[in-house]
Amino acid sequence: MARLFVYTVYVVHRQRRKRDLLALLNSLSFGSDGAPEPTWAAKKDKSQMAGLAINLFGTFQVTLDHRPVHFATEKCRAFLAYLAVEAERPHRREVLSDLFWPEQPETAARTNLRQTLHRLRSAVGDLSNSSPFLLVSNHDVQINPAGKYWLDVAGFETALHAYQFHCGQGLPLCSNCQEALKAAVALYEGDFMAGFSLTDNSPFELWRLAKREHYHRQAMETLERLAQFYEETADFARAVECARRLIIFESWWEEYHRLLMRNLAHAGQRQAALTQYEQCRQELAKELGVEPSAETQELYEAIRDLESAALEE
Repeated sequence: MARLFVYTVYVVHRQRRKRDLLALLNSLSFGSDGAPEPTWAAKKDKSQMAGLAINLFGTFQVTLDHRPVHFATEKCRAFLAYLAVEAERPHRREVLSDLFWPEQPETAARTNLRQTLHRLRSAVGDLSNSSPFLLVSNHDVQINPAGKYWLDVAGFETALHAYQFHCGQGLPLCSNCQEALKAAVALYEGDFMAGFSLTDNSPFELWRLAKREHYHRQAMETLERLAQFYEETADFARAVECARRLIIFESWWEEYHRLLMRNLAHAGQRQAALTQYEQCRQELAKELGVEPSAETQELYEAIRDLESAALEE
């Protein structure tokens, strides 16, 4: 059954790519310049909408009409996360059983699935809801596409899709795509389901870890693109903000330290740039046991020489 799950995920992933692009084309609005209108902006602020709000970036948090949702088990939380992220299709019960109870006999796994579904539906108020968040049949389960729910991951993906469809094709960054990238990085408050795990569940953990790495890399690339844009347009303060966030997420990545040093120097904060070099040196020694590269050292020396010349004037 585990092989069936892995194969199913692979096939669905390949089929999704074309379908997702078509859905995106149908959902986006375009301005007179061909740029996507920032329709995601209205969806990114969960504080303004009632219903179910699911935060999976950083701390796993779920609220219903602005009140925290309490789950009977961690499996309930994991179940909701999986259904919310994989929302575009129904999920066969046997596949879900294999995903969440891979080591149990089929009968026991199906019983656990029924119990978990009941607990989850109770937690989100579906047992007495005429417009449920979950669509449940004898054969499959799906989060209700028409349900009144908000998911940070969906907002993140929508914003990035809009950028990738327009300026992500090699065009200069337009104002709408700038807003899309800023919305995406604002939603990315930390790694996907940070601190959460089902220690007895290898298939689900494989899915969670793959998603975490995927979204992490997308967030880093988005911050890099914004930082590049800000540096090119001499908005050094915002470039510094992006660089600092990059370092928070990947303190061992030397290029991010150079990015921060450059923009601090451009902003007239040369002493801060020199201090950043020392922090870079310490971080590389601690994490990788290496010294800064020649490129980083040359940048440090250039900034140091500028600072020395300024002090002598």
